[in-house]
Amino acid sequence: MIDVVVAGGGPAGSVCAARLARLGRSVVVLERERHPRFHLGESLLPNSLGILADAGVLQEVRDRFLVKRGARFVDGADSTRSSRYAFAEAFHMRWDHAFQVPRDEFDELLFRHAGRCGAEMREGWTARRVLRDERTDRATGVEVTDPDGRLHVLEARFVLDATGRAALTARASDDVQRIAHLDRTAVYTQFRGAWRDTGERDGDIQIVVFGEGDARGWFWLIPFADGRTSVGAVVSSAWVRDHRGEGPDAGERLFRAAVADAPTVASMLSGATQLFPAGCTADFSFRVRRLHGPGWAVLGDAGGFIDPLFSTGVHLALRSAWTGAAAVDAALSGGDEPALFDEWERDLRRGADLFLGAVQAFYAGDLTSYLFASPQHPFLRRAVTSLLAGDVFDAEARWAGEMRSRFPARA
Repeated sequence: MIDVVVAGGGPAGSVCAARLARLGRSVVVLERERHPRFHLGESLLPNSLGILADAGVLQEVRDRFLVKRGARFVDGADSTRSSRYAFAEAFHMRWDHAFQVPRDEFDELLFRHAGRCGAEMREGWTARRVLRDERTDRATGVEVTDPDGRLHVLEARFVLDATGRAALTARASDDVQRIAHLDRTAVYTQFRGAWRDTGERDGDIQIVVFGEGDARGWFWLIPFADGRTSVGAVVSSAWVRDHRGEGPDAGERLFRAAVADAPTVASMLSGATQLFPAGCTADFSFRVRRLHGPGWAVLGDAGGFIDPLFSTGVHLALRSAWTGAAAVDAALSGGDEPALFDEWERDLRRGADLFLGAVQAFYAGDLTSYLFASPQHPFLRRAVTSLLAGDVFDAEARWAGEMRSRFPARA
């Protein structure tokens, strides 16, 4: 019998499989697509680098991708109104940089690395449902289809769901909860030749804020080493209803309307070449009631997804995967499984809720005033920088306690 089946070969599934394989566990990873494949979420956070180092891939990431040393918030109507946060200024700074990573390349790098570590990597295999023992409700394996559509059963001692926003386990058990006031749509494309900063700031993510109240939205501009820039806007459902119109090219129309609402972005894209028509994805923020149960756990986006304002997706996925692998290994060795995974879940919820409270405060306008304040309070500036750097799992950090107090997460 297989020790662990992992459904999903994105960053969470691949990193978890790599660690488990290196710990001597037999692991099979099921990825329904084939790498490389397009995916959003290209901006890493500095505090992910420790996991990448421990996983054995940091040097390859460093060799291939553009260094990111900070994040700059810019007013969409007035480009002279901006505030840059350099990761080197964070409290308890461990890493003063991260990387901008085209996800097709980054995800394939992690996937192939897991294979080199000893995990069995199956592309084109789709997990259909988690199988359970009728008496104990313990997960016993996964029902899957192979690339030819044939049905198989893979028995395993433990099942990990890393199926991303598809959230195989949570949706099957009706455990998905939408997050109030985060019914947002992302409209995205790529450009070649878009504006980017120079020198050490050439890898900064640009976050351009536009609109007010329910119409508040923001753009990301994420530069890549090859000259491309990922560009997208996150807008409210109300804004979408006002701008959608009729016809098949809704994504492109929404993108153009958002650019028209943010002259700063129009200037940044002046003279640049758009590489493909804009696409869109809607209503992507959700939470999951249960992250684990007898013989199973969910990793990364399969356990919930927060609005991408602070580039949290890959960061939370890597944390859940790395610490989750240790919990699985300990449980399979006879450890107290519920206690191990209760502690694992508390850690993940702590970090995710800190991000969630800040995201909700941004859209409510409470955090936005801090981001652009002039002059800025030194402590709050460093607290925001620490958040942007992803240092959200330290339960004793004073800055984190202050942020939770000012911007509590709301269900």
